[in-house]
Amino acid sequence: MYVPAGWTTHREQHYGIDYYFLSAPKTQEDPNTNINVITESMRHLTLEEFTRKAQEGLLRAIPSAIIHNQGNITANGVNGAWYKYSMTPRGIDVTLIAYIFPKDSVAYIITAGTQTKDADNYRQTFDKVARSFKFDK
Repeated sequence: MYVPAGWTTHREQHYGIDYYFLSAPKTQEDPNTNINVITESMRHLTLEEFTRKAQEGLLRAIPSAIIHNQGNITANGVNGAWYKYSMTPRGIDVTLIAYIFPKDSVAYIITAGTQTKDADNYRQTFDKVARSFKFDK
């Protein structure tokens, strides 16, 4: 995956899930912009079904979340889907985009997020990172 200039990467594990993070340079005004990648079983669902279930799960877990829009994306010949949503954890308005790429009934989920005030500035970077995703042969 493409890593923007000045960003750092690291891996973490939480609750048995492996995360790969790309983090923007931290500043007082922008302390938390990052992108993470996880995998999840698609349970033999189609991309459309999996995306719908992911959105339903998000809204169940965070009822105040708002899904704004969604669409399709292609990364190195792999067709995927994305959806943009916002929420307010700990009083901070954030906007996130989930990009989902399927392979062998596994969803590779890239979630990019920043403060809502910065979301438009980061969208092109988030899309560029997502479009750079590719599977090893």
